[in-house]
Amino acid sequence: MKSLSPPVDIARLESRLNSSLDVLRRTCRDGGWCHDLGRDAPGSTATAVGALAFAVAGHPIPQFSETLSFLARRQAGTRDPSRDGGWATRTSLGIPVVEASAWIVMLLARAGCPARDDAPDLARAHRWLLRHQNADGGWGSVRGCPSRVWSTCLAVRALARLDPYGGAVERGVQWILRAGGPWGVVPGARPTVTHTAFALIALADARPWEDRRRVRDGYAWLRAHLDPGDDHRWIETYEVTSGAAVCRLALWHHGLPIAVAALLRDPRGAPGPLLARALETMLRDEPSGEGAGSLWALWWRLEVLAALVRSPLTRPRDLLHWLPGATVVQHAHAREIPLARVVRGSPRRLRATLRRHWGTGLLVLVAVGSLGGVATRTWEWKDFWLSVILPMLLAAGQEAGRRRKDVREVRETV
Repeated sequence: MKSLSPPVDIARLESRLNSSLDVLRRTCRDGGWCHDLGRDAPGSTATAVGALAFAVAGHPIPQFSETLSFLARRQAGTRDPSRDGGWATRTSLGIPVVEASAWIVMLLARAGCPARDDAPDLARAHRWLLRHQNADGGWGSVRGCPSRVWSTCLAVRALARLDPYGGAVERGVQWILRAGGPWGVVPGARPTVTHTAFALIALADARPWEDRRRVRDGYAWLRAHLDPGDDHRWIETYEVTSGAAVCRLALWHHGLPIAVAALLRDPRGAPGPLLARALETMLRDEPSGEGAGSLWALWWRLEVLAALVRSPLTRPRDLLHWLPGATVVQHAHAREIPLARVVRGSPRRLRATLRRHWGTGLLVLVAVGSLGGVATRTWEWKDFWLSVILPMLLAAGQEAGRRRKDVREVRETV
């Protein structure tokens, strides 16, 4: 038996995960990060994503108190309900937007921050997201801006952490389902790998049991249109209008790891050969943290690595085989054994079976030998029945009676 693609080495993924976290540790400045890891000036969104990477990987967040203090200072505090509780980006002219606020809410909910006095006010942030949901159920950057796929998925993922069965999440899910399957930047736009994958991730986070036709169509489209050798890297830009203020936002997209994260959630199972080639592309460049490295490129890859390394089925140094219709985990102690031998059994397993059932095997050998005696006319049929078959039937009946007695005694004890 052979995999249709090379096995995924969990040890290699864990090494890359740890090296990515080391880059984030080296580039942390007073509890914050910049989207350009070579710069020192931290931003709210980048800081939340950098800290979220450690939470997703199950590692302690470095300088966590400083991170929370930084985000608390950046949280809008005003009597204006349209701004109070949210966060702005560098280019949003001080206007809190979903593209920043949702990431920070995801971090606060994931890291269990509501119990800390030095954390931002999560209740106010929650109310900000609820107030900025449009009447159609989706989200733009702020209430009144046209609903967009990316911002709606961000808000749904954040709110699903806080109130998964709330009305806002359900309305957001319904908007996503109406908006595509596959999805583009806005309803009716040309589908993209990035937005289709992110919509599927949001639906899987909020409604993991969802199996409507649009969801199935989305996964099928993503499988057919994903080029595993292309990072699908591009920038989405659009204008945001809030009152008299107009600003322009730019989102850096890295579609390949987002698509891998989505396909790992496919209820029909992971498309192994496709994902194996995509992982090779993702792991091609070693993160260094020097120069103009991108936090977003690091984050999306890290999320996939953490999902595979922290799978409850795998352990360090295991091998993961994606087969047609099945996923096989080959444990570390059997790494060097061919997959076919692992799946079909081994001499050690055969020896254990023989030790456990040696009596039955001996009787079978006696029966076969006796049949040979009858065939060569060394024995008569009546001798065969009296000396072999009858004792076997009596022994089987006695064993069955003993087991029934043992079961009855156990029930009486209980």
